[in-house]
Amino acid sequence: MAEQKPDKLEREIEEILSKIEQFPKPESRRAMARKRALRRFGDSIAARQRAVMRELGRISVSQLMLLSFIMIVGSFFFRRVNPLAMQWVLYAGIVLFVSSFAIMVFTRSPGRGSEQRWRGRSLEYRTPSLLDRMRRWYSERQGRARR
Repeated sequence: MAEQKPDKLEREIEEILSKIEQFPKPESRRAMARKRALRRFGDSIAARQRAVMRELGRISVSQLMLLSFIMIVGSFFFRRVNPLAMQWVLYAGIVLFVSSFAIMVFTRSPGRGSEQRWRGRSLEYRTPSLLDRMRRWYSERQGRARR
C-alpha cells in the first residue's frame, strides 16, 4: 500500500505538469476575457435592478393612491401649460388609481379573517394590556406555587 501512494503522487504530478505546458491560445483568452466582461456587465445591471426594486418595495399602496390623486388633480390645474401631456398624466393617474384601488380591495390583509402563524403559533401584533399582563403574572405565580 505504501508503494501505491508514491506512484499515484507521481502520476498526479505528471498530469499537472502536462497541463501547465498547454496554455490557452490567444483567441480563447480573448473569448474568456469577453465572457468575463459580459458577466460583469450583467452583474452590474442585475445589482442596479435589485436596488431599484428594493426602493420600489418601500412604496405602499396607499402612497400609490395618493400619487394617483395628485396626478389627476395636477393634470386639471396644469392643463393650460401643456394640454397633450396633461391629458396623458390624467389617464396615467386614473389607471394608477383604479389598479391601486383594486389591489387594496382584493388582497387579503393579515387582520381580515386570515390568521398568520409561525412555527405553529398564531401571531398577534398588539401589545398586551395591563390586565392581560396581570393575568399572565398571576397564572405563572399559581403554577410555581403548585410545584
